[in-house]
Parts: sequence; C-alpha cells; structure tokens
Amino acid sequence: MYSIQKASLLSKIPSSTIRYYEKISLIPPIKRNAQEHRFFDEKDIEILNLIKCFRRLGMSIEDIRASISNINLDYEEVNTKTILLQHKNKLEEQIDILNSYIHEIDEKIFVE
Repeated sequence: MYSIQKASLLSKIPSSTIRYYEKISLIPPIKRNAQEHRFFDEKDIEILNLIKCFRRLGMSIEDIRASISNINLDYEEVNTKTILLQHKNKLEEQIDILNSYIHEIDEKIFVE
C-alpha cells in the first residue's frame, strides 16, 4: 500500500491532480485508513498511469471517464487497445472536419 505522496512519485502525477481526479470521480474512491489518509494499491497506480497515458494522447477527461466507467476494474483487465482505437477514430473524424474547414477557406481565398 502506498501513500498519496508515493502514488504521486510512482505515477508521476502531482498529488493535487490525484485528489482532483478522485473529487471528480475519474478514479474510483481511494481506500482510507483510520486517520482518513488515502492509501493506494497496485491497481490504483495502474489506473493513474493509464489516465496519464490517455491525457498525454489528448483524450478529454470525459472520454477517459466514459472509457474507465465501462470497465469493472475488479474483474476485468483494462483493454487499452479498444479504448485507443476508439480515440483514434474520434481524432480521425476531427481531422476530417478540420480538413473540410480548410477546404472551404481555400475556396473563399482563391475565388476572390
């Protein structure tokens, strides 16, 4: 079991961010000892690392929440490949939309 400071070091996520993730229910409620101090296990660290990875890849908090909430973390392995494929598809859709905007702008620029 790890304190929040140790969890922060292991995941390379600031303690304040971990508290925020718990507050907004991005991560499951963290276990607490008799003094109400948080303590983290390996699964908690795994989830924090997964969130950090997803954030680095540009996923929004809401997308991460939706992906993680669909997983029963006690009984299932996290299928990061499926989550990443969904995120990739979303990014490709955004690229298509942006390319259509660029095309429209080009048409307006070169018509005048």
